[in-house]
Amino acid sequence: MGTALSFSRQPKAHGSDSPYTEPEDDEAPRVPRRRRWWLLGVAVVLAAVVALGNYALITGQDNRVDVLTLTRDVDWGQRIEASDLGVVKAVPDQPLAFIPAGDRDRVVGQVARSVLPAGTVLAPGQLAGQPIPGPGERLVGLPVRPGHLPARGLSAGDLVQVTQVAAGNGPDVGQAPVNMSGPFRARVLGVGPPDSAGAVTVDVVVGADDAAAATSASAGQVVLVQLGPGA
Repeated sequence: MGTALSFSRQPKAHGSDSPYTEPEDDEAPRVPRRRRWWLLGVAVVLAAVVALGNYALITGQDNRVDVLTLTRDVDWGQRIEASDLGVVKAVPDQPLAFIPAGDRDRVVGQVARSVLPAGTVLAPGQLAGQPIPGPGERLVGLPVRPGHLPARGLSAGDLVQVTQVAAGNGPDVGQAPVNMSGPFRARVLGVGPPDSAGAVTVDVVVGADDAAAATSASAGQVVLVQLGPGA
């Protein structure tokens, strides 16, 4: 009989110095790990977004210009002084929206056309080159007794109706003066401090047509009624 050949696995040699080991029958083959390329793509997109944001921020800052602002409250008709002006940075949203800081010398000496609080960024329409009273106008001081003007008081720029009233004491009580004028409108420029009786002098600006009425009213007693916008 011939010699039988055996094809069975050779037993492992224990204690062998060889580093090679054969995998066991029940050990699954190893699959190479996949690279997470989508994470790399997300990182690239985020980096691009941050870079664009920084670029937009820097570009916006570069577009800012120095403009003039007020450092204190300025009343209507008050002259602008050099000490009233400050400089801030702003991004113009439309042409001629602000007065550039380079026009500082031109602004000094102009007068406010309305009440401007501190911090206001100046615009060309808020100032006027002519003093108050302007051409054809008159500045008149009207003595006003307590109760003849709003309790909250009046401020520069307020529009009022001036009505002359009869004197409240003396031999002609209740009799209207012969030269009493009719009501007229005026713009308040300022209010003086009260005297010992509580009366104040209100400086008003009137047009040439009302100059005679304002002069007559300044010699008597008047009532001032504040008018709202569009009155």
